[in-house]
Amino acid sequence: MKTRLSVIVLFLFSNVILGQDYLSFTNCLELALQNNLALKNAHLSREISNYKYRSSYGKFLPFVNGTVENKKSWGREIDPDTNLFVNKKIENYSGDLEAEYNLFSGFSTINTIKSAKQDVKINDANIQKIENEITINLAQKYITILYLQEIIISNQEQIKSSEEQLELAVLKYESGVISESEVFKIKSQKATEELTLLTNQNHLTDNLISIKQLMNIPLESDITLVKLDLEMNVAIEMNEDQYYLTKRAVEIHPSYLMQIIKVQQMQTEISIAKASLYPSLSMRFMIGTNYNIKEPLVPFQEQFDTNLSKGLRLNLTIPIFSQFENFAKIKISKLNYNQSIAETQIEQNRLSKEILKAITDTKTAIKKKESATIAFEFSRKSYEADLLKFGLGKININELNVTKMNFNNAQAELITSKYELMYNYALIKFYLGENFSL
Repeated sequence: MKTRLSVIVLFLFSNVILGQDYLSFTNCLELALQNNLALKNAHLSREISNYKYRSSYGKFLPFVNGTVENKKSWGREIDPDTNLFVNKKIENYSGDLEAEYNLFSGFSTINTIKSAKQDVKINDANIQKIENEITINLAQKYITILYLQEIIISNQEQIKSSEEQLELAVLKYESGVISESEVFKIKSQKATEELTLLTNQNHLTDNLISIKQLMNIPLESDITLVKLDLEMNVAIEMNEDQYYLTKRAVEIHPSYLMQIIKVQQMQTEISIAKASLYPSLSMRFMIGTNYNIKEPLVPFQEQFDTNLSKGLRLNLTIPIFSQFENFAKIKISKLNYNQSIAETQIEQNRLSKEILKAITDTKTAIKKKESATIAFEFSRKSYEADLLKFGLGKININELNVTKMNFNNAQAELITSKYELMYNYALIKFYLGENFSL
């Protein structure tokens, strides 16, 4: 009932969000974590492993089997009453109950349960890993979309500026002030800017499709992302030990934790493999009786009690030679353990490089934003001055295009640096255990 209620609440919540005109990063993340197919599949895997773990405790219980048989025979047969061969029709009913209990099997039962529990922990870590991947991927798409929207606005302003320059150049050409080639250069510049605009619009469409697929919402849904406040104070110490931060981030990363649990599970698998070298001891209890239909005068209860048989057996199996099968199992499990240690080190190195790069990129982005801000201001003033000079005929179109290109590049670089700084700083905090907030 609780599960059904949760599903209904999530469904209604999703509809409310989809009905909004704007989606914040938090809204997008909630939708992605609720609807993402890869995450749903990971939760199913976790449920399967948890069920296997709980059912593994059944190995402490005995196997119980019951058998009921109706036997009819004609001709030569052993009479169950006299144990002599007779040549007549015999019909009787028999029932047996058997219970077998494993007393000792080299601790394999305990280790099997332990391995099943570790598998649950691996699936828990995998869920967290997928959630982290979804969060980071979503943040990349979210920021890329906002970045492209700003770039597209900048492209449109550039095209508008080129149109104004073209109108002025046509008037000058008609007045004989400039040659026709100057007009062609402006037209060429305007066509290049229109192509850049079209390319960025295509990239924007691709990223919108990707973010909708991450949230698993219909592609035809009309969504608008809330813009971010790019003016932020980055609370990161430039002289802070980046290797200490990296080590701390790696130790809590779900990918690394999952590898650690896998190493522990491989150790358990070695113990399971070694169990085949130990003797195994089992106990079997049997009880049975039969009823002969040819003796109707003898009451059922009397026949049941008279023919009742009980038995208790202890079975000790000592392994002597198994065609090297047991040796191979132990050897393979040890190799798997060594392999898991190597994979853990590989994952640790990969994460260390990834996290260290995010820290370095953030420190670089701080300086990059400062430089880009200064460069943008100078290039803007230079372009405004040259635009005025071009209107007065003091410079040609080539000189204006150079200044305009520098201004466009500086503007794009400033926008890029702001979004890079925001993303990398949020990524570092996320690696260190905080929520990913933009």
